[in-house]
Amino acid sequence: MLESKFLKAIRKFNLIENQDKILVAFSGGPDSLVLTNLLLKFQKTLNISEIQLAHLNHALRKESDQDQEFCKKFANNLGLKIHVKKVDVKKVAKELKISVEEAGRLERYKFFNEILQKENLNKIATGHHLSDLTESIVLWFIQGNKRGLKGFRPKENNVIRPLYLITKKEIEEYCHKNGLVYLLDQSNFSREYLRNQVRLDVIPILKKINPDLENSMLNLSQFSCFDESYLDKLTEEYYSKLDNKNLLDLSFLINLPNALKYRLLIKWIYENTNIYPSYKQILSLMEILNKQGQKEIKISRDVKVVKTYDKLEISTVENMENLKIEYKLKVGQKIFLKEFCMELESYIIDAKDFKKDNNTECFDLPEDSVLEIRTRKEGDRFLPFNRKTEKKLKDVFIDLKIPKYVRDSIPLLVYNNKILWIIGYKRSGYYPVSENSTKVICFRYKEVQSCN
Repeated sequence: MLESKFLKAIRKFNLIENQDKILVAFSGGPDSLVLTNLLLKFQKTLNISEIQLAHLNHALRKESDQDQEFCKKFANNLGLKIHVKKVDVKKVAKELKISVEEAGRLERYKFFNEILQKENLNKIATGHHLSDLTESIVLWFIQGNKRGLKGFRPKENNVIRPLYLITKKEIEEYCHKNGLVYLLDQSNFSREYLRNQVRLDVIPILKKINPDLENSMLNLSQFSCFDESYLDKLTEEYYSKLDNKNLLDLSFLINLPNALKYRLLIKWIYENTNIYPSYKQILSLMEILNKQGQKEIKISRDVKVVKTYDKLEISTVENMENLKIEYKLKVGQKIFLKEFCMELESYIIDAKDFKKDNNTECFDLPEDSVLEIRTRKEGDRFLPFNRKTEKKLKDVFIDLKIPKYVRDSIPLLVYNNKILWIIGYKRSGYYPVSENSTKVICFRYKEVQSCN
């Protein structure tokens, strides 16, 4: 049954073509292990030219090195070439200010694509299955992401998912039946991660209501893809008709169906700013389209959409070039930074209660500290984490890919002439929270829609 579903997915979605050279994303878990065994079993039937494995050691668990050795031994026993790499994913996540899960995904696909080029392979096969699809759809639904209702596809560019029609239960039963020994990642049972909460707590409740939940979600995914594909194509057609892509003529926009209107607004904003607006921002923007006079919606700290009488245009924060702003902030204060459309508050907490989030940074500073919030100055330098020497602030901005015109509009948190935080972008290595810290000073910023 499982093998027939495997072959059905490959043929239905045209996942494998004649003489494909496939790199398997191999973790050593049941999914990637079954995927590898199936590809080997049907290698001649599917006319696969070559199969190699890739294992990225995320260095997240004490067993990570043992898992790496398991994967190498597995590959060697089958006579398969395996590529391994160790990456400190937590460090990457901290540097990029993203979640550990996202950092892991970025590092994995970076690694996979490097191997593809080096080994002249053409496809990446992953062990994503039908239960993963169900979890993804539920996860995105909980977070209010409409586009997430279509989940992932069985084939996206050079990434294929041959287990797309197979459930986790079927994979585990196949392993048991065929005596396949696999690794068990204990982090999959930690409710620290939202996806695990969905898998362990939410999905079982939903399956009590609908025992055929996975297939219901598969149907939802396929129909959602039909709709999105058609509407995305229509959006592209309308976008191509714009005479001036820097401006949106309201007479062109106003009579479009709402389903097309909001898609066109999202695409127009992204193409002009490289920013995806939130659903809340798009709904606010749609509300002002029929209102009289000039209105504006803030998209980011530096970008806003301005509605005049007959058009929409993208505008950057005005008069910020060479702007010199300075504020003083005492611990325990909360101030409004009008020029940056931002509120900044500081407070003291026990070091053991410190939890990182995207809008907050904490430092081991004296409780009577007086800090400065200012724009950049000539000669400013910055100490990145895990470095002993400072870099020019200009070079840090370049590393962060911050456009020149934006750099003067970015607030800096400064103490004793040392830049602690490029607010909203990157913290420095000064005054870190350590295991010896007792009380720490935290700073949280909040962007505001109105700067008046």
